[in-house]
Amino acid sequence: MTTRFQRELSGELGAYWQRQAEAELAKVKTDLDSGEITIDEAGVARNCIGRALMDDLLEKLLLVTDRADSAATRAAREAEVQADLESYRANRKAPSTEEIAEMRAAFGAGTKVVDVITGEEIQL
Repeated sequence: MTTRFQRELSGELGAYWQRQAEAELAKVKTDLDSGEITIDEAGVARNCIGRALMDDLLEKLLLVTDRADSAATRAAREAEVQADLESYRANRKAPSTEEIAEMRAAFGAGTKVVDVITGEEIQL
């Protein structure tokens, strides 16, 4: 499957988008050279705050270097997301009276609201 970025870079969407895509690749290369993007010994690519790259940026990085491993980066990102979700679930507090009132105002009395991360159901 061809991505939008690949279509832009190839010139399929016009000269303007091709120039923009080339500029984005230059920025990725600059970020890699400056250390804003790092690649560890396992090939995991990370941004300036240490998070594994999302697919859109990873796609561009793979066009400027062969040191990154897409499977390792995706696995690291999935592990980070799972850890974040577990932390959210563990630290989630019951909604306050004010939050319940805001939900009731937004969704209406008698509505069931579900936290899609925890699965908690709140009857308003």
